[in-house]
Amino acid sequence: MAGGVGAAVMAPRLPRPRGMAVPARGARMIPRREEGVTHVIEFTFALTLFLIIIQAFSTTMDFRIGVDLDSNDNRIAAARSITHELAGSSGNASGTVDWETLEWGSGSPQLSAGLTVGLLTETGVLSLAKCEALAKFTYNGLRDELGTKDGLSVEVRTLSPDARVSFWGGDVSKATVSVTEERILLLRTADGDVPAKLRVTLFSGVTPDTTLRLTEVMYQPAAGTEWVEIYNPAYVAAEVDGWKLSDLAEEDLILGGDDETLTIPARSAAIVAASPTDFASRYPSVSYVFGLEDSAIGDGLGDIADTIALGYHSYSDALAYEDDDGAAGDGNSLTRDCPTCDGWAAAAATPGAV
Repeated sequence: MAGGVGAAVMAPRLPRPRGMAVPARGARMIPRREEGVTHVIEFTFALTLFLIIIQAFSTTMDFRIGVDLDSNDNRIAAARSITHELAGSSGNASGTVDWETLEWGSGSPQLSAGLTVGLLTETGVLSLAKCEALAKFTYNGLRDELGTKDGLSVEVRTLSPDARVSFWGGDVSKATVSVTEERILLLRTADGDVPAKLRVTLFSGVTPDTTLRLTEVMYQPAAGTEWVEIYNPAYVAAEVDGWKLSDLAEEDLILGGDDETLTIPARSAAIVAASPTDFASRYPSVSYVFGLEDSAIGDGLGDIADTIALGYHSYSDALAYEDDDGAAGDGNSLTRDCPTCDGWAAAAATPGAV
């Protein structure tokens, strides 16, 4: 045997499996039992953290749901209160029950002075004139009078046929949450008293858009003053404070009388005239006539060509015209095809009637 007599017998050396790490000298091997305990601890910690997060989320949701339920309860109570006010009396403004004959923020007395908004006649049925007069209120104006900061709409419909009589307020279809209160009443019409439904809705939503539009221009009248018709397409009154009219040379603020808040009722038109007095004498049936700060539309509208613009801050609605477009001193005006259309055409003047 190699190595000589008496040599030590060596144990056979077994091959080490590939990829098996060799522990450093002095390192302690962790038994499998300890590894299992470590995994259990890690899992328990992760599960505990997960449950804490779920509980926090659940608590937040419960709070949010509670807030929403409280808000809806408040809306229900407010809708009932508003319906009671509207359907509970004839209303009163500065001592008169005929508040529908007054204007918002103009004249004396005014709609905004000590107003109770009631829609009934003295015999206890809905007054068509009062229902339609809601159109004179700005969105914030009527909400303030009725004591709510929620989105609001007020609608009156006949029952047979089911047809809208009047509507005031914001767009309920875009609301995320809404509450409606209804009251069945008789509505006095020219044909007699008919069953109708008063519907008050409070909701969470945006303020209605009261962007004004140019709809008719008399740039070269055969006689009298230049004038422009502006239209409010919203279902609430639009404030005109701060709006301007301009031509290519100059811009002017739209003005009313002394101490007036300028408004155009819902779905209605107003006239801005270089001379409101002259215009009113020629068209006495037009209710809303405003003037300008220097008694001219811009620098005076050109007879041959010009551009007129209605603007508020960055918004502008403009019409560029030439005398070839018509209405050049023949008594006609340039009239928009519809309030939201782009087309214009010469036609018989119809100020105030869109």
